[in-house]
Amino acid sequence: MIDTLPERLELTARLDPRPRYAGTSHEDATARAMGFRAALLPGVFVYGHATRLAVMGWGEDWLRRGTASVRFRKPVYNGDPLLVQRGPVAPTEGGIGAAVTVSHAETGEVVLEGSIGLAHTVPQPPNTLPLLQMADPRHRIRVGEVPVGLQLGSGVRVLTDDMVADSLSDFHETEALFATRRRVHSGCLVRVTMEAALRNLALPAPVILAGFEVAHCDSVPIGATCQTSARIIRAWDVRGKHFFETEEWLIANGRPVARHIRQNLYAIDDANRGV
Repeated sequence: MIDTLPERLELTARLDPRPRYAGTSHEDATARAMGFRAALLPGVFVYGHATRLAVMGWGEDWLRRGTASVRFRKPVYNGDPLLVQRGPVAPTEGGIGAAVTVSHAETGEVVLEGSIGLAHTVPQPPNTLPLLQMADPRHRIRVGEVPVGLQLGSGVRVLTDDMVADSLSDFHETEALFATRRRVHSGCLVRVTMEAALRNLALPAPVILAGFEVAHCDSVPIGATCQTSARIIRAWDVRGKHFFETEEWLIANGRPVARHIRQNLYAIDDANRGV
């Protein structure tokens, strides 16, 4: 199994225009107002590229019990040439894993670093996973006043063929197992829980995904009915940048299928914009 994991992959970052990007860091005007030179490639897309090696080598096994932990180090823009590389596969505390990086193929600058792995056993959810209604009105978040412990609501979402096909197109993912096995891409699952959690919050600026951890409990079939049980678990500031962290359990067809711990950059002081 270790020998089947590719060591590197070269690709080009692609950001197709979508109406849902309006008012986010993924459209030019908003990104430039935040101090960036152009629209940012969504972090979940870069994550999808980083985990391609895991899908290519471990297949559906990774969708059932795979893990990943990533941190985003530099912005990625449409058209950037990228190089995905992994380190040696070695035993970990709970399975096997390898370091992974995504770099700008021309400058060598690392834009993502982290790890991918296979767990011996899947994570066990808490005894209770509250499924609340979406907050209405949204919880207003002020800089430096994030309510740690706040439980977030969720709507019910069906992962339709069209939705899954749209996500695969966004990620430019071509691995055959998603079509032949009719399974949902890990990046699509991250996007589902992220969107559910953020719809509860009125934030001072568009969120930038700073990093996250993923632990799969099972693969998810197309057509699954999903909800998210999420809560804010941490908040902190670093050199004028303001973050909060959420824990998000994805429930599909009544069962927990993934745990996401996500770091969100939600405000940047004026002196630190674009840094």
